[in-house]
Amino acid sequence: MPGTDVAPTVRARLTLWYCAVLGAVLAAFAGVSYFAIARAIRAENDASLADTGHELSAAFERLALDESGLARTVRLDFRYSDRALFVFDSTGRLAASSRSREISEADRDALARRVAAGARGAFTIRGASAGGGVRAFAFPVTVVSTSFVAVVARNLDDQSRRLRAAAAALFSGIPLAILAAGAGGYVLARKSLSPVLRMSRQARRIGASSLGERIVVDNPRDELGTLAETLNELLARLEAAFASQRRFMADASHELRTPLAILQAESDVALSRPERSPEEYREALEVVQKTSRKLSQIVEDLFLVSRTDAGDYPVRRSRFYLDETIAGAARAMRRRAEARGVRIEVVPTPERLVWADEELIHRLAINLIDNAVKHTREGGCVRVDLSGEGGVTSIRVTDEGAGVPLSERDRIFERFYRGEKTDGSGAGLGLAIVRSIAQLHGGDARLADSSPAGSTFVAELRIAPDAA
Repeated sequence: MPGTDVAPTVRARLTLWYCAVLGAVLAAFAGVSYFAIARAIRAENDASLADTGHELSAAFERLALDESGLARTVRLDFRYSDRALFVFDSTGRLAASSRSREISEADRDALARRVAAGARGAFTIRGASAGGGVRAFAFPVTVVSTSFVAVVARNLDDQSRRLRAAAAALFSGIPLAILAAGAGGYVLARKSLSPVLRMSRQARRIGASSLGERIVVDNPRDELGTLAETLNELLARLEAAFASQRRFMADASHELRTPLAILQAESDVALSRPERSPEEYREALEVVQKTSRKLSQIVEDLFLVSRTDAGDYPVRRSRFYLDETIAGAARAMRRRAEARGVRIEVVPTPERLVWADEELIHRLAINLIDNAVKHTREGGCVRVDLSGEGGVTSIRVTDEGAGVPLSERDRIFERFYRGEKTDGSGAGLGLAIVRSIAQLHGGDARLADSSPAGSTFVAELRIAPDAA
């Protein structure tokens, strides 16, 4: 669509970055190489001019003090075609010169002015001609007690051409190298990222109904293999979460079906005849009331477990004495325990003022004691103990039942799970709620010990005593 920004692909971005870095490296290399070549050429030129000057300095010592002889000797003895020789007196006036067309008159006049100004050794005349300038080497000579300044000069046009050729060779190859490297880099990036595209296609095919599929791992030792394994681990967690959610919904539906069926049946029976006695209506209402309470408890338990899993259950903390809350839970369960012929013994503990959710802690203790009462044999005892060390408070409940079979120990804290030895009166949410409440308080619940003589369940809460 016109006006829509199209983001470059990862392959394109990698290729562009690769070309940019390579271009910067090649440009830096070409620049350093150019300056090294230019420096070497200039050093070679200066050395050549200096050597020529030193050779001519010895030759001038044999000349006669005669201008025509000096000029003739300079023209005859100086046989270098790529450089010129000029002899100036102390005032800068030209005394003699070699035959050379490499140096223009403007360059020669500029040399005379530099010599008159006292220039000696190597120096450069720039801008005196249309070419690259003149490089010169001036040295004093004495001919029969008369002082002159000899200058060996060389036009820089040839040097400039050599440097331009070197620069063209160095810098013109950079675009070609970048194009070649970019094409190769794009091919390599495409080949390297092809497993990512394949993983994307595989992941796109995986949905809620096909979470059992996994992404193929070509090489688990490289980065892409690690990515594929991480995605597979994520899919495994999602599959487990979906399975748990489906199982939760199925179990919840199963648990709610029975009380709802009872309510519907009682209502149908009560309304099946136009006239019934008050006793019959009262009996039906009692069944409805009892079933409604059970249904409300199941819904409340489901609400707590689901919101705990979502991490948004409101924990209403307050200061209270934990030992009194545990003792109150034991008293609330005493009548039910006596009906089953079971004693509840609460180990005396010192006062423990804590900052936590009292209602949830009370519910946790109720569920632990209720689970122990259900599994304790007639005439047995349920022992409730409270202890704390550091910032961890432990509620320990021990029963005198037949113990938890090994095959069930890993599942007893699952929702709706009821072991083979249970009486079937509960919904299988008691221990799941215990663990959820413990986790809301930064702890956990576990089966500490189990044997044919009984089991011990421990809820550990990270609630330190409140100093207030």
